[in-house]
Amino acid sequence: MNRYLVLIILLASSIVAQSQDTLSLARAIQIGLQNNFDVRIEKLNVDIARNNNNWGQAGMFPTINLTGGQPNSVVQRKPANPFAVAGKNVSDNINGQLDAQFTLFDGFFVRLSKARLENLEELSGGNARFVMENIIQAIILGYYQVLLQQEQLNVLIKNKEFSKERYDYIKLRKELGGAITFDVLQEQNNYLTDSASVLQQEIFLKNSIRNLNLLMSENINKTYRLTDPIPFESESFRYEDLRDKMTSSNTNLKNQYLSQELFRNATRLAESNYSPTITLNVGATGSLDRLNANFRAPTGNVIQTTVGYVNGDLGFPVYNNVNETALTRMTQTGNSYGAYANFGLRFTIFNGGQIRRAVENARIQETMAQLSTDQLKLSLENDLLASFDLYNLRQQLVQIAQVRLQAAELNLTLADERYKNGALSAIDLRIVQDNYQQAALETYLAIFARISSQVDLVRLTGGLVDNPRP
Repeated sequence: MNRYLVLIILLASSIVAQSQDTLSLARAIQIGLQNNFDVRIEKLNVDIARNNNNWGQAGMFPTINLTGGQPNSVVQRKPANPFAVAGKNVSDNINGQLDAQFTLFDGFFVRLSKARLENLEELSGGNARFVMENIIQAIILGYYQVLLQQEQLNVLIKNKEFSKERYDYIKLRKELGGAITFDVLQEQNNYLTDSASVLQQEIFLKNSIRNLNLLMSENINKTYRLTDPIPFESESFRYEDLRDKMTSSNTNLKNQYLSQELFRNATRLAESNYSPTITLNVGATGSLDRLNANFRAPTGNVIQTTVGYVNGDLGFPVYNNVNETALTRMTQTGNSYGAYANFGLRFTIFNGGQIRRAVENARIQETMAQLSTDQLKLSLENDLLASFDLYNLRQQLVQIAQVRLQAAELNLTLADERYKNGALSAIDLRIVQDNYQQAALETYLAIFARISSQVDLVRLTGGLVDNPRP
């Protein structure tokens, strides 16, 4: 029985060890990019665009068709034409045609279509990159959110332990006659309040881990031991460098450039309709025919008939021998075949101005795309400047919060000594303790806010996929 119990304990320990896996930020991003449903869908869209990007889709290669049929008929005839076959005619045949159509010239439509397909593939990749940036940013912030909640939990646990020491200390003093019941109840209330805060923070930590699992499309109940610490050191940026990177690498801006190129290509495609289209059709045809009907066939008998007399003498008749025929049910077969090569020319002379209006509309849409690009540039520059100022502000707030935390920690140590020496009341010590707790929590919040701003800067400059680490 004991051996079974030991086996169960070892199995449970192994399950716990497997469920609580180590997780770095890079691995979290890797898992998220592999599992996230939006990213997987965008990758499939990229595959579709890649499959479409070929010369065959653009229309460069000929169109080859093989057609065939088997028409059958049963006709009862009583024809006026003496050469037609009377009676019941049963006909059936098999025909086929192999046709190949080549486009010799179409105003460079094929080449423009190929360029459009290439732009669509690049745009699909840009859209996938945009989705990946969203996921990476969410995973980074979710990862550091877990670390933030963990650090805040550590602060609250430390604060609870400090309250527990005071609670034990005041109970000892009461036993020695140096404190009253009011003092014990006050410290007990402080300890219970801090314990409740710890329990509440544990829930926040669990929720942040579940949210990280959701972002990675993992089992939401899976737990991790995060290996990457919160980066306390900040990084300095120059706005001019960030602006240059944003202009050349921002994903939204690159996608807008591709969209603008698509509109420019659409204008050239519309203009290609002014050009003639020259085609070549080559092919071959053939058929096998069969007819079942009443045909006249010789019987083998010869019928002799008088057709006249020599010099009108009845004694010298002239005879004509005719082979006797009779209607016989027979089946006749035949075939036909041939080939052809045809050139075709199509040139639109007038269609109510549709081509002209299509070209004008395409040019207007191209102008609208250029205006949208200029608007996006201005908007991104405004976002970059606002994010840059916010990052610098939050960097200063982190420094202020760290200095405040150091002062609050030192003040708590001194206040605890004064309290034990009887020079400070319990209420004043609690105030100092609350100030330390608030300073510690705000320090981590300030660090997380700075990380969030830094991630925004990296994303605006297009480096989140290539270098996701803040």
